[in-house]
Amino acid sequence: MKIVLNPPVDEELFEKIKRTAPDAEVVMAAGEAAVAACENAEILFGNYSVDIIRSAPRLRWIQTTSAGMDANRIPAELKESEIMVCNASGVHAIQVAEHGFALMMALMRGINESFHNQQNNTWKRTTLTDIYGATIVIVGFGGIGRKFAEQAAAFQARIIALDVQGGNKPDYVEAIWGMDRFDEAVKLADVVFIACPHTDDTDKLINSHCLDIMKPTAYVVNTARGRIVDEAAMIEGLKANKIAGAGLDVTEVEPLSADSELWELKNCIVTPHAAGASPKRHHRTVGFFCENLKRYMAGDPLQNEIDKNVGFPDADRRAEDIRKVDTDA
Repeated sequence: MKIVLNPPVDEELFEKIKRTAPDAEVVMAAGEAAVAACENAEILFGNYSVDIIRSAPRLRWIQTTSAGMDANRIPAELKESEIMVCNASGVHAIQVAEHGFALMMALMRGINESFHNQQNNTWKRTTLTDIYGATIVIVGFGGIGRKFAEQAAAFQARIIALDVQGGNKPDYVEAIWGMDRFDEAVKLADVVFIACPHTDDTDKLINSHCLDIMKPTAYVVNTARGRIVDEAAMIEGLKANKIAGAGLDVTEVEPLSADSELWELKNCIVTPHAAGASPKRHHRTVGFFCENLKRYMAGDPLQNEIDKNVGFPDADRRAEDIRKVDTDA
């Protein structure tokens, strides 16, 4: 069995993979070298390309390090193959949820406005809102959505989740609704946190209609995919104060154009698709891969195996508690 790591990982993590599969040939490669290395590979960890898929007749499993896999960007060569694909849904939940929570807190406690005032040497109080008792609607209740809910629950917020697959409801969540109740939910929301995949159904989910029916005191926080938000509608909505503010870690086109009006809006915080960053990111992704590798070698079902037509796993295939692989070794 040959395993290709593309791109390479550091020596400590390389040795961890080798210890997990001591009888496997484990190689690291990138670019054109990765294409050549995959010609007789069975497993690929990391990045794939159409060239890799075409040159790898023995490839049986790809483990990506991305939490989101837009189905409309999965090439036909991969969709039509028998290659299993697993994403990293839930593996980045800790840092992404923390980043989203930081954006929410900054908006609700007026930190962004105070920062602008500081730049102008202006001592001025801003409108502040409590998380305590606020209604937080979480769109997408996978690993990131659940971690965000766990954090919001510690602040005693009311939590309503929306998810196409439902799933088990934690005690601290009031309800899990289907996406058919989206309008009903956002009308109630003080915060809408986006944690769902980008699909045809969620494309421009946050649009003019959505902003029109939300409370003018509500906030939108998006750490998922930029195209879930209609950016033009969001800019106009923020300028017209249809909602109180937005925290956007992702945008329709990245990097965000220097002439985008989002940069200048005081009721918007923009971060550069940084929510997934963490000093433990690589330990978590390799740790998750090793757990899945054990399952693969044992012939057991893999965690986070996606339906390649939709880009995400069924609820019963979602990753288990990430703390099991959140280690430094």
